[in-house]
Amino acid sequence: MLRAKPKNLKFLCAIAVCLLIACVLLGFRIFRWEPESIEVNHYDVLLKNWHGEHSGLRFVIVSDIHQSVLPKDIARLKRIVRLVNDENPDVVLLLGDFMGERFNRKRNNASPEAIAAILKKLKSAYGVFAVLGNHDWWHDGDAVRKALENVGIKVLENESAELRIGGKTLNLIGLPDRITRNHILNTGLLPDAAVPALVLSHDPDYFEELKLPYEFMLAGHTHGGQVQLPWIGALIVPSKYGTKYASGFFEDGGRKLFVTRGVGTSILKVRFLCPPEIAVVTVRKAPEADNTSASAL
Repeated sequence: MLRAKPKNLKFLCAIAVCLLIACVLLGFRIFRWEPESIEVNHYDVLLKNWHGEHSGLRFVIVSDIHQSVLPKDIARLKRIVRLVNDENPDVVLLLGDFMGERFNRKRNNASPEAIAAILKKLKSAYGVFAVLGNHDWWHDGDAVRKALENVGIKVLENESAELRIGGKTLNLIGLPDRITRNHILNTGLLPDAAVPALVLSHDPDYFEELKLPYEFMLAGHTHGGQVQLPWIGALIVPSKYGTKYASGFFEDGGRKLFVTRGVGTSILKVRFLCPPEIAVVTVRKAPEADNTSASAL
């Protein structure tokens, strides 16, 4: 005698198949599609200490490349360069961690020279500038710096580059990597804060720790946490301040910070709701406060 199958067996099987498909799709997104995707995001920022002649300057920011030697990753870096050039930047800013794995036991990292040869094709009106990150110094910071500067990319550490645009001066200030080079930090070498400037730091923690007298700092390093959950946000961020400076814009007492999510990954090649980005930041002069309408009480 045959037994009748439970009425809900087909329903349970359908649910199981749907869950399996959902897990496969989620895994594909987390481990393949999102890590390899690249967003080009546009941001505007208003600065008080900014020349009117420089209003509208476009800074294209690339951080945390973490370049491997794999052909598909080399092709991806070439695509990043093309996307940057498509934005017709006034200035290109590279915020460190060009090198990939920290220990590189399997020799997966691309060489500084191979990375620089691709980045050599970056184009901008007023130059390409960089700071180095912790992965670069764990590898060989001097070799990374030499490779970049050999292709015309100026690396800044405890120093600034002075740009003359429209007859006015703009300073680009580069800080040493906070994790590996904090011991050589010398703020006494930095230029007059009265001159408009952008501060380049691989690590955003300097924003809180140094409180430099400049209006705008740019940083990377965090990757946005790589994994962000709905209603929760980033799970793990490599920062002394937890998730406080995971990514985006921050302000403290008139000082502003922008932290990019970067284009690469570290430790695990995973991203979720935190896609890699090339950031295009357009800086404009903030309108002067109108004091003529103020009236005495």
